[in-house]
Amino acid sequence: MTLRTLVAFAAAIVAGLAAGCSHPTGPSRTPSPGRPVSLKVSGVDAIAPGQIVAFVATASFSDGTTQDYTHKVAWSADPTSVMTITRDTGVATAQSIGDVTITAAFLTDNGQCCTARITRSVLPANTYRLTGKALESGLPVQGATIVVLSGIGAGLSATTDADGAYRLYGVAGPIQVKFSKSGYDDVVKDFTATQNDVLDFPEAHQSGGIPPLAGTYTLTLTADPACSTDPRNRVAPLPDDFRQPRSYAASLTQNGPAVTVTFTGSEMVPGLNQFTGRVQPDSIEFQIGSYDYYYGPSNLIAERLSATQEFEFGGQLHAQRSGTGIGGRLDGMLEIVSTSPSFPLAQCVAPSNQVTLTPIAQPSRRR
Repeated sequence: MTLRTLVAFAAAIVAGLAAGCSHPTGPSRTPSPGRPVSLKVSGVDAIAPGQIVAFVATASFSDGTTQDYTHKVAWSADPTSVMTITRDTGVATAQSIGDVTITAAFLTDNGQCCTARITRSVLPANTYRLTGKALESGLPVQGATIVVLSGIGAGLSATTDADGAYRLYGVAGPIQVKFSKSGYDDVVKDFTATQNDVLDFPEAHQSGGIPPLAGTYTLTLTADPACSTDPRNRVAPLPDDFRQPRSYAASLTQNGPAVTVTFTGSEMVPGLNQFTGRVQPDSIEFQIGSYDYYYGPSNLIAERLSATQEFEFGGQLHAQRSGTGIGGRLDGMLEIVSTSPSFPLAQCVAPSNQVTLTPIAQPSRRR
């Protein structure tokens, strides 16, 4: 083969390759759908105990498209006493009546996590969930019993929580529901349940009425003689003179069962001179400040001792009326603190510190 022939042959091969690469029917790459930016979980609404159901996860992408991600996410159910779910398929089995949260989670390549949740109720077939709150002058009534007296679901009962809330599962049609609690008048209501619905008891009220407590008082605080320091802190015990009764001028205002005590003396630290309480049928419960296990006490009542020190106290005050006054047990903390920087110098932590509120007689007016 001559040199001229070789050159022509090579040129023909190159031309053929070029023609093949530009052929309109050649292979093409499918464009990427973008990246997942969100998830959505869907599934049936009505679920009965023992029923097996399937949930679906749908991913939305940055280019506006969607894909079925049911088998690409991690599934979980909480609580598992109500429903269990297979981690990689979204197939769930209802175990018992109640509310359950279904979660689907997906971790993208760049570490961003897409999570979606829905809540479902497990109920007997053709029944509904009834929720609501028991309130006294707008305040939650904890520990009340809500019971279905008649109709579908008769005998079901629930106890109200700290928010006054209750949940009943398995009611339908015309029913009669009762609120009851010791020291309160019963409240009975007729209701027709045709869907998951709400029935509140905002008219709850104490049988004996609420005593008037507003006025001016002398508040006296006496440390528990057996009190000790908080075992988690290495601070000195409270000095003897701070274990003796300490008295403060205070005023008490009232709005129905809600009461507020405000210290009026100039020695009190502004913003740390007030606490609130609630009149119960057999007691008056006060909360003075708060306590966190890691961060310690906060918002305690504070008396200014000097430019750099304060005397503080707080906790739960369980009180009752005593004659015309109020007295009770303070389960909490008394302490002397440095204000700059802030740290405790001495402490007394005990369940039986004593607090009394003695009314100050008002001068009579001459006619």
